[in-house]
Amino acid sequence: MMLVGVDGSPASREALRWALAQAVKTGDTVEATMAWLREPEFVPAASMGVHPHADNPSRRHPARELHTIVEEVRATVPGAPPVTEVTIIGDAGTALAQASRQADLLVVGAHGHGSRLTELILGSVAADCLRHATCPVVVVPPGRA
Repeated sequence: MMLVGVDGSPASREALRWALAQAVKTGDTVEATMAWLREPEFVPAASMGVHPHADNPSRRHPARELHTIVEEVRATVPGAPPVTEVTIIGDAGTALAQASRQADLLVVGAHGHGSRLTELILGSVAADCLRHATCPVVVVPPGRA
């Protein structure tokens, strides 16, 4: 099984696209995983049945966002297999490294922002995955065609 870290960025979409193209060739299964940190929020007092964030698209649920991304990317890969979709609450690097225990391959995109040299080149999540994953890791570079 190929595990793909997806965060909605162009880099993660490229990683998913790469994994799907590989799966077409190899017959492997693909699991797209989105990790997110649940931030505390202030909810003003409201009447029963009124949800102040219901119409705010920036407050989308991660599972819906992941599904939309998977469907958009799958549509660009001829013969793409179905994708298992998983959302996890927690730090992306830690969650992907833990999930890599059940994977044959972990695929992530390179973002390239952070404070250390490896993070500037790869991104902090990709660097964490390279350090802590228990399976081989493919880092898809930015701008891959």
